Amino acid sequence: MKKVMIRLLIILSLALLLGIIACFYLGYFMYAYGMIFLIVAVLFGLGQVASINNNVWLHQNSYDRHIREQTERYRSDPED
Repeated sequence: MKKVMIRLLIILSLALLLGIIACFYLGYFMYAYGMIFLIVAVLFGLGQVASINNNVWLHQNSYDRHIREQTERYRSDPED
């Protein structure tokens, strides 16, 4: 499934690039700029998703570390 998605992504990227070149060649500048905007918007969206994923990972890692420290502190305290 992953190979199919990668191939599909490559084919769509090449088609979009060829479409941009063709639109500039034929004089359809608004369509070409629209396709460029589409690429920039998708890349921006992917960057935001990666940023959110990183923030979630950092929060989970911090929480796990806090729980581990609390557990170690509880185990190391002598009982009264």
